[in-house]
Amino acid sequence: MISCKKCNSQELDGAIFCSQCGTQIINATDTTTIHPTGVIKPSGISDTTPQFPPPPPEFENSTVALCLIPTEEVIFLPNEKSFTIGRSTEGQLVVPDVDLAPFNAYEAGVSRLHTNLKLQEHRAVVKDLGSANGTRINGKRISAHAEHVLAHGDILTLGKLKLQILIKRTAE
Repeated sequence: MISCKKCNSQELDGAIFCSQCGTQIINATDTTTIHPTGVIKPSGISDTTPQFPPPPPEFENSTVALCLIPTEEVIFLPNEKSFTIGRSTEGQLVVPDVDLAPFNAYEAGVSRLHTNLKLQEHRAVVKDLGSANGTRINGKRISAHAEHVLAHGDILTLGKLKLQILIKRTAE
């Protein structure tokens, strides 16, 4: 565990932002390169392992990926327009597009249909779907049913489950 220098909140090792006050915990000068230990890929995506973080992942069929903190497992999202993110349970009629159940989502307080993530021309927009335990961006709680733009590297917290948003850069 590491402590936030501003509010003394205890955060998981590797946390980039404080979940309570949003202060950046790790400076670029005191970090080491972190390499993913596992990668979860939908079919059709190359076996190239992205470097984490930065630069953003370079993969052909995906613009956005979610990196689970602290396991560093990466979920590549295919280039579709909209995803529901949550957790599935046995017998559930409506399941999320991105199922976080294998990552202890129930224990972390992730709702069955927690958030919606829309991809719009190399940017991501998130909306909390009225989840029981809320959604935070870089430690700041967002209101339900309102859209919020995400930037590369933002930490999205669903309940207590932290995900880092990785957005592929466009050719300049």
